[in-house]
Amino acid sequence: MTDTPLNTISEKLNWLAQRYWKFGQDDLFLDFLEDMYEVDDEGHMTSTPRRDPLVDETRGLMFLARSGNGKTATIKKAIRETPVLEEYTDQGEGNTLYMEVPPDATIKSLAEDIAKITGYSGFHKSVTAPERWLICRRRLKMTGITTLVIDECHHILRPGPGRDVPGAIQALKHMVQSDHAVALIIAGVPELREGILKEATGETYRRFDECYLPSIQPRSGEAERFSRCVATSARKLGIEIDPGLKFSERVLFAEHGEAGRAVKLVKDSLRRVITKRRSRLELEDAERIFVKSNGPREMTPFHPGDWSFVESELKAMGWVR
Repeated sequence: MTDTPLNTISEKLNWLAQRYWKFGQDDLFLDFLEDMYEVDDEGHMTSTPRRDPLVDETRGLMFLARSGNGKTATIKKAIRETPVLEEYTDQGEGNTLYMEVPPDATIKSLAEDIAKITGYSGFHKSVTAPERWLICRRRLKMTGITTLVIDECHHILRPGPGRDVPGAIQALKHMVQSDHAVALIIAGVPELREGILKEATGETYRRFDECYLPSIQPRSGEAERFSRCVATSARKLGIEIDPGLKFSERVLFAEHGEAGRAVKLVKDSLRRVITKRRSRLELEDAERIFVKSNGPREMTPFHPGDWSFVESELKAMGWVR
């Protein structure tokens, strides 16, 4: 396959925006994902959720990661690249419904959003949360949706006036118990797990497997892959990065190994070099991007000088982002 050169600024920026980096996290998630479905006689995953023959239930998956660790990107890429999963569209096509929960969502509003997307006209305000979710389960069955992904699910478990946390937990449990039980993936920060564990009986929690997306640790295989991705992308864009700067190590330290934030910092730094029509990345590029997002610091990981010295100084200062 020919490696097409990138000549213009727009070509380079478009390539950079579309670039997806893999550090082993995708394989971890896909391993859990595949276990949720039946396989055909060739051993290939199908879109049919596995059911426990004893209780006739499907299995849920709790996908946990700290904010900025790349869980949303991992989920969306898995849906795009798994042949038997097709994201549901406004035209009523697809077997996988992806929902991203806004911070102010309640269990009632989420049910209404799901119902509307699947063609239901809407609920009267008197309709209770359990009734709404019963209709949602029926709508999923009618539209042929076999997988439901609820991203940022921790938002519906926040306590407060008008918020029914026990009802929200029950609704999740019923999604794997009903006559049209789906493969249910709930994703969020670790507080999602803590919220579900507040159910005294633990009935909902035990119906979910847990996949935790870890941060990238220094000198790990994932850190090496991250460095290779940075170097490969810079080379493709015609940008030089001095190996002596230890740029990738500085980025991972700055973002505490959180993959999503680290990738964004690198891409924004490369973007700055491209738009400034330069061919060499400097530490100042990354520092400017970092400070814009996190505010000024006395010293950042992109301070000029030997990285081992800068790192030791930051650790002595009790570095936090």
